[in-house]
Amino acid sequence: MRAVAVGLLGLVLGLLTWAIAIEPSAVSSPEAVDIPAPEGADHLVCPLTDFIRSNTQVALMASRGGSVDLWDVSGGTWASFGEADLGDTGGWVGEAPSGLGVLLVESGSTSSGAGMTDNATQAISSWRCGESSDTLMALGGSTLAEERLDLVLYNPYIWDASSRVEIISELGEDTPPNLQEIFVPAGKAVKVSLDEPLRLRRSLGLRATSSPGKVALLLQQTGNGDTAMIEGVIPHTDWWLPVPDLGQAETYLLMASPSGSSFTYRVDLMTETGMIVGFVEDEYLPGQLIETRLSELPDGITGIGVSSSVGMVAGLRLEGEGLLAVGPGARGTSARWFLPGAGDNEERLNVAWLLNPSGLPVSVSVSGVAEGAFSFNVTISSESMLRFDLGGLSGLAEDLPGYLVDADGEIAVVWTSQLDSGAGSYVAGSPVD
Repeated sequence: MRAVAVGLLGLVLGLLTWAIAIEPSAVSSPEAVDIPAPEGADHLVCPLTDFIRSNTQVALMASRGGSVDLWDVSGGTWASFGEADLGDTGGWVGEAPSGLGVLLVESGSTSSGAGMTDNATQAISSWRCGESSDTLMALGGSTLAEERLDLVLYNPYIWDASSRVEIISELGEDTPPNLQEIFVPAGKAVKVSLDEPLRLRRSLGLRATSSPGKVALLLQQTGNGDTAMIEGVIPHTDWWLPVPDLGQAETYLLMASPSGSSFTYRVDLMTETGMIVGFVEDEYLPGQLIETRLSELPDGITGIGVSSSVGMVAGLRLEGEGLLAVGPGARGTSARWFLPGAGDNEERLNVAWLLNPSGLPVSVSVSGVAEGAFSFNVTISSESMLRFDLGGLSGLAEDLPGYLVDADGEIAVVWTSQLDSGAGSYVAGSPVD
């Protein structure tokens, strides 16, 4: 017990020292101290849900082995959750804490990624860890009949946070007055139902701006007998969205920005017959939520590129019989990607979708991150997407946290997971620095 207390004290003091070092002007006023968690920093934030599922797992991947400390943050307390032994391969998978809260991963300076998978017989949800910021957006919610939508804000830090929430829908600016300011106490999560105040909205997007403090964000969506955990992400100027084939699914492209000023954006389409550059070049207007049904666009779309002069968010929503998969695309391109949470599982089909937007072929190696796992080499033609079935790469490995995608050129990667029932998820890979 004393060891846990000492470890917790070290974490709290470490976060406090970190905050003071970054925000020296805030020392005299604790309420104003801003404790950031930038991407690639020394910890990852894994939001936990309170859905009742048979199995919720967390998968960690890092560019080198060793062990990392885990903390269960909930109800205003920080409790040690032990260590994750990454071994020599840099991967670990284990059971996640139960209940609404955060699993805080002290990843150090090592390039790393983490993901959560929550699955039962007829439903599956997967999402990434790591996004914690003073400005986050999540797109793809809906409150039509038989659908439920909840917002969860997470504050894993030692200072309280206050978040201003702004909601946009097909009606434009659509924020109920009682949701505009949400107080998120230190070490706690706040869950708010969006069903009643925003009933019968076909499409919803949300922005959370926090000051003081920083938060993580999830939208919990249920519909079509499936669940989707829509992660809040930091706006960016470059997105790539591989478009998966998940059977008889209707797919929607979603785009929005937190900007209060208009700016220009462009949409490029990658099709089976080649790239259509500048398919859309238009002006984004503040408070606009753009939703486009892909079936209304040219046939054979395999990928979408979204670029803008100001940060925005782009994602996909896939709907079908028993299926609801929603998630942001890949932020830019990279030569290396982690796919945490995509580990081999005979109960679900895991597939990586590898998008090569360049004018040259790219050689790619896909490897299971565990002792005894296999690797496989493929080539992606220029301006095309390759479907790669991840099943079978586990080899002799008993527990496979995920996969490493290593290419000799810049690509974009997402992965999908689907059950026999049709339920599935859409998750962007984590780029490796």
